[in-house]
Amino acid sequence: MITNANIVTVPYEALRPAPWRSTYTFRPEVRLLTQSLRDLGWIVPIVAREGTGEIIDGFTRWVVAQNDKAIAKRDERLCPVVFVACDEVDAMIHHVRLNRARGQMLAYPLSKLVSLAIGSGKYSDDTLQSALGMTRDEFEVLQMREILVNKTVKEHTYSKAWVPIEAPPVGTIIDGSTVSEIAHDINFEKPPNADR
Repeated sequence: MITNANIVTVPYEALRPAPWRSTYTFRPEVRLLTQSLRDLGWIVPIVAREGTGEIIDGFTRWVVAQNDKAIAKRDERLCPVVFVACDEVDAMIHHVRLNRARGQMLAYPLSKLVSLAIGSGKYSDDTLQSALGMTRDEFEVLQMREILVNKTVKEHTYSKAWVPIEAPPVGTIIDGSTVSEIAHDINFEKPPNADR
């Protein structure tokens, strides 16, 4: 078992957002995170820069804990933190590493997980859907494994951070134009406004 004696408990106010934070959590994931913090408490501490309190990892958990009255009351407005002694540049590098290292949920294996959970009979479909933080449509699609395609992720060399997930190779002809000619027409989704 690995333990870390460096975890300390501090008031929410001892921490602050980093000016270089480059993550955004969408509303469905925020709702799911809120429910996890309510049900399970702090499983993962916040990582912050020693001396400044700038949050390297865990910004959304910090915001959720402050905004959810039940969590704030239960935890007396305190959260677990690991402080890292580093300069600003290293803090930025840690931020990227910790956030990009989490990976992505893949539909095909997630579909198998959903099927196994349903098959266990432990929860009703409605309870399971809610516990997984899924919409009804998402939950139903994941039950239809025959419509999902299993891709060998290791064979893909692109990063979702830079190109569309199904980006064809440069030089591919689509509707009479090559990919390099139509690249300027590709629009990327921007995070929605917080109040939507």
